[in-house]
Amino acid sequence: MMETYYRLYLLIKKIPRIQPKAIAREFRKTGRGRSPSTFLRHINNMYQKEISYPPRLTLRTFRSSYNTVYFCRKSDKQDVYPTFLDLHQNEMTTYIMLLSGCDFFIISRERDLDLSAYGLKIEEKSILYTPMFTTPRNYLKETGDAFDEFLGSEFEKGNIKRDILEPLTWSKKQWEVYDAIKENIRCKFSAVAHTVGISPKTVKTYFLEKIIPNCVVANYFFPKGYQNYQKMFLRIKSDYETSIVGNLGKLPCTSYVYPLENELAVVIFHDDEPKVLETLQKMREMGTVNDYLIHVPILHGY
Repeated sequence: MMETYYRLYLLIKKIPRIQPKAIAREFRKTGRGRSPSTFLRHINNMYQKEISYPPRLTLRTFRSSYNTVYFCRKSDKQDVYPTFLDLHQNEMTTYIMLLSGCDFFIISRERDLDLSAYGLKIEEKSILYTPMFTTPRNYLKETGDAFDEFLGSEFEKGNIKRDILEPLTWSKKQWEVYDAIKENIRCKFSAVAHTVGISPKTVKTYFLEKIIPNCVVANYFFPKGYQNYQKMFLRIKSDYETSIVGNLGKLPCTSYVYPLENELAVVIFHDDEPKVLETLQKMREMGTVNDYLIHVPILHGY
């Protein structure tokens, strides 16, 4: 069954809104007695088991509307959980992660966020360039073996481009369509149309002509299920960024890569903490990584 889930993940990654009939044709499971709805059931099961999730939209980095990352610390170390909940509900925060040690990783469209009312001290902030979500190629491998293969890769000098594109010129309704569909781009256009107050045909036009070309689609794959992995939040400084990100596809799970101004923030999913730590230290000794910092994610939310 895992092979079927992986093929579905790859198909949805390639064609995010692919429908059951088209999936059946790709699997060559068409004809009498074969119902395309079987694949819809497989997709729903895959999502329920948290092996994958519905694809999400993330804007590329535009001069008029880029996100800013804030690394913060709770000054008094009190009421950390209520602070997380308050910030999660705040419209100014696009994404928030509570890290070990009373630290917070916050993404916001606001360029000068004031968090003093929450008792948070901003330690660092950075432009968030276009995020990346890796495609795992070794989904059947155990974590230890996958990290050994990753470490044995060829790493060449070269850093990820940090482009800022020209300002977006979306209308108010186009922004509303983006906000309504970004959590799950497989949702029905008719549902988005009802929310925004325009026709499904207009939603489709905005989606295809305005939104998709200006976004990254985040797809996820976790063979054992999301909850069955430990998470590690890494801050990496390296002259080999492009090779590191490219070789992350050798790991069994999707990794999240957030390019910042002077480093990469990377979320790794694993079930072998000593192996991850060993790999990082060896990369430091090899000179592939100049410096790194490790956090353990506790909670997160969009």
